[in-house]
Amino acid sequence: MSDVAWHSVDLAPVILIHGTEPLIASRALERLRTQAREHDPDVAFHDLGGDSGAGALSQVTSPSLFGEARFVVIPELQSASEQMIADVQSYLAAPEQDVTLVLVHRGGNRGKKLLDAVKKAGVPRVAADPIKRAADKQTFAASEFSRAGRRIQPEAVGALVDAFGADLSELAAICRQIIEDTTPEPGAPAPTIAVEDVHALTAGRVETTAFAVADAAIAGREAEALQLLAQAQLVGAEPVPMVAAIASKIRSLAKVSAPGASARTLGMPDWMIRNLSREVRAWNDRSLALAIEAVAQADHEVKGAGRDPAWSVQHLIIRICGARRQR
Repeated sequence: MSDVAWHSVDLAPVILIHGTEPLIASRALERLRTQAREHDPDVAFHDLGGDSGAGALSQVTSPSLFGEARFVVIPELQSASEQMIADVQSYLAAPEQDVTLVLVHRGGNRGKKLLDAVKKAGVPRVAADPIKRAADKQTFAASEFSRAGRRIQPEAVGALVDAFGADLSELAAICRQIIEDTTPEPGAPAPTIAVEDVHALTAGRVETTAFAVADAAIAGREAEALQLLAQAQLVGAEPVPMVAAIASKIRSLAKVSAPGASARTLGMPDWMIRNLSREVRAWNDRSLALAIEAVAQADHEVKGAGRDPAWSVQHLIIRICGARRQR
């Protein structure tokens, strides 16, 4: 069995989509459906429930009287009955011509024997695994624009992931919205999507505001950071995510300051390393230690140890800017 990316998978007698990320699974399935229609406009589509009776798979895959192609999906293989699993395993030994059978397994251990048989048969596998690392989410977002024939600044990709990276489906939807919002009139050149375009769309979102506050504080722009914080608090931003965003930035600075740090060793994109390396020049070990200590205290306070969480975040910003000046 060979792994293939969702955007590269092609029609085959049997295909496995395996993993818990629903967006990747749906993208792969839609690509295959489109290919099936292009290959034969008269293709017959069938979805088989995991509890379909004995012989259901054989019925929809048997040679058709009219000779049309068939596209058969078992969308919840991990929940399929023992009878269905047995039918699929038998089918693997002799797939029918003009049939594409797509097996969608959402994860878990059920049906492991069948998954092993699929692997042994050399069936193409689309890995629909969750995308967890920030760098991988940035690669995903950048590819959304690339496939649409659009260019986007690396900093804009980073801002998108900061704001919408918690949910891959939401991230993909926002990418589509930005593409649509910045599409020019016919005949006009498409502009490169800039970080300002992202900020215009994400203005007021708590995650974006939190990282803007963190950026200003780390740069030593105390008045700006406090002003951004006040604006965020007016629209309901909570102290805990604010401190978490600032802590994330401080940790990234500390990582980049370590000897031998690189994009490969830290798992960060090159552009982020360049930006952090530029910022960390204004810091040294002592000032970073003071900032880390301030973050730890603020985190303790906003999670219940302090009387006024809002003031704790303000005090954190003041301490970080003060630490930067003590370099």
